Amino acid sequence: MIRAGTGRAIYQQLADLLRAQITSGQLAPGDLLPFEGRLSQEHGVSRPTVRRALQVLRVEGLVVTERGYGTRVVEQQPREQIRVPRAALIRVRMPTDAERLELGIEPGAVVPVAVVHVGSQTRGPYRADLCDFTTA
Repeated sequence: MIRAGTGRAIYQQLADLLRAQITSGQLAPGDLLPFEGRLSQEHGVSRPTVRRALQVLRVEGLVVTERGYGTRVVEQQPREQIRVPRAALIRVRMPTDAERLELGIEPGAVVPVAVVHVGSQTRGPYRADLCDFTTA
């Protein structure tokens, strides 16, 4: 439920609700989300609020919007588990053009990369959106 005055922006609350439906499987890959007007009515929010919430989900890579078609849930790519020693330093930054090509990141997409530094050795870059780093 979306509530004003909670300290969290309305569009973020709507994004949270839609994200929960996606991650729970209630909205499956390939499913179309209701159109903006319907989401606006269902949740009692304005259309600009709906647009901002959908933008959050697009940036997170959960949905894509195609003009004239709508917004649909995308298939989530498997995450890679990267083991690092406890003393490792992990730096996250935006990729270079060469790294975008190497990692399949579209030009203009906001996808950070992570680089692992262990002593004088460097590993990576890794797509930060598709990796989990663990010391276990």
